[in-house]
Amino acid sequence: MNNPSVIRNFLSGSLITFFITGIFLMVSACEHQPQVNSPERAHYESPDLVVGLILDQIRPDYLYKYWDQYEEGGFKRLVNDGMVFRNAYFRHLQTSTGPGHAAQLSGASPMVHGLLGNSWYVRELDRNINVIEDVGSGYQGVGSQPDYPGEKSPNNMLTTTVGDELFMFTGERSKTVGISRKDRGAILPAGHTGDAYWYESATGNFITSTFYMDELPGWLQEFNDRNLPQEYLARTWEPLLPIEQYVQSRPDDNPYEGTFPGIDTPTFPVDLAYLVEEHDQGPGLLNATPFADELLFKLAVAALEGEELGRGDVTDILSISLSAPDAIGHRFGPASKQVQDYYLRADRYLAGFLDYLDREFGMENVLIFLTADHGAVYIPEYMSDLGIPTGHTEFGVSAGGQVAQAIRDYMEEAYGEDFLLAFSNQNLYLDHDYIDQNGLDHAAVQKDIKRFALSLDQVGGAITADALNNQEFTEGIRARAMHAFHQQRSGDVVVWLKPQTHGSGTGGTGHGSPWVYDTHIPLIFFGYDIPAGQSNQKAYVSDIASTVSVYLNSPFPSGNIGNPLNDLMK
Repeated sequence: MNNPSVIRNFLSGSLITFFITGIFLMVSACEHQPQVNSPERAHYESPDLVVGLILDQIRPDYLYKYWDQYEEGGFKRLVNDGMVFRNAYFRHLQTSTGPGHAAQLSGASPMVHGLLGNSWYVRELDRNINVIEDVGSGYQGVGSQPDYPGEKSPNNMLTTTVGDELFMFTGERSKTVGISRKDRGAILPAGHTGDAYWYESATGNFITSTFYMDELPGWLQEFNDRNLPQEYLARTWEPLLPIEQYVQSRPDDNPYEGTFPGIDTPTFPVDLAYLVEEHDQGPGLLNATPFADELLFKLAVAALEGEELGRGDVTDILSISLSAPDAIGHRFGPASKQVQDYYLRADRYLAGFLDYLDREFGMENVLIFLTADHGAVYIPEYMSDLGIPTGHTEFGVSAGGQVAQAIRDYMEEAYGEDFLLAFSNQNLYLDHDYIDQNGLDHAAVQKDIKRFALSLDQVGGAITADALNNQEFTEGIRARAMHAFHQQRSGDVVVWLKPQTHGSGTGGTGHGSPWVYDTHIPLIFFGYDIPAGQSNQKAYVSDIASTVSVYLNSPFPSGNIGNPLNDLMK
């Protein structure tokens, strides 16, 4: 092997053999390895059905707080087999049902869709209007009592929704249906081109308005004829499990919680039949019980079958807004055994519904998202007794009312007249005519009122309309105030209360603040082409619309400001 030519020939042959062997091994390995991140569906495919599950007033910790008592087929199935976004928020400051439900399928915040809250002050009318009140429209209730206030529609929402865009994209073949106990919970997700049905507390029927149709569809008339609310009103609401197992909650009898009319203590059991017979309670009594959402899941099945959703050539959408946890949470608070029992029961209802979707459609053909319209704060008086600071100077008195009265008193002292038209939805509406007639500068007056508001014990922050009109904020509370500010509909000064401060501070809880307990919500995608996993990357409820639209290959809603999350779900 001392001959150079022999050595060169040997090395050359060895290298060629090594190279060929390496290629063979690489090819062989590729043939036997799974393709990482290879999509199971072609990008042009779409699910047969989209189901939005919106829980009214759910906090993310409820998914884990009661984990050991959930069964395998409900919340655990979504968390274990779906994509969980652990760091999801609302962009806007005023966290309430109206703007919360609009954000999900419009992809917008109040600065764009125009829905400032559940209600807001309108200068031209000199009163508040409801978020779904269509003033002067002449619409009437359908399937309701004759005197029902039926002027209801989505027309205050200035943008399209996923369903609206899909309807036009498919040549008006796609259907969107929204159902809820609350009118706004059904109407806003259904958009402008869908159909919405909600619960009439006086009759126990699900109804709609003439904005949508002149008479109820046959399937809904048949559902109402079953008179299921009367069956539920004969029940007693007692803990699903032995109450001593509800260790995650406070004692059942405590001074912080509200009660049912006719019951002296906020405790189990709640004999609904007794309240109907002895205290003249009607079908609206169901609203603050888990049975309201058991009824809604049954309506969901009836809607799927009656409208033949998911059975055609194009995708259909069903939005289910579960409102019972909001009514229960308001009355009893997040630390209550009633809230815990609701989620244990809702877990079982959800499991049955998911099983139904499996049987009828196959989960690989159904895209599901679960989220909320807002969270909730622990009862402030309870937290105060734990040594946690609140902005309440007196429990049992409205903190917002105290702020408004203090500002009125200051106006009298500083300007000689009270020119506050309304303190509505965290907005101070000033009398512009008074300011003009007295030669005052609008921006200067706003700044002065803001300065005074910040001196109040209850107030956590404030910002003027002038600042919101002339500056852009990208982070923090001011950014949330910007997203809640509509240039034509909002007031002159936006005020928010300190953390752990809400309403009267006793007899239940609430929401509506910019703080994490109200803005941080669960967000889960499940089914269709969704892998199991979780992400701590920041996401927003307004991201849902564009994410779903990508799966549908449909245009984004007209006012969309969200970002698709699809790349995180591969």
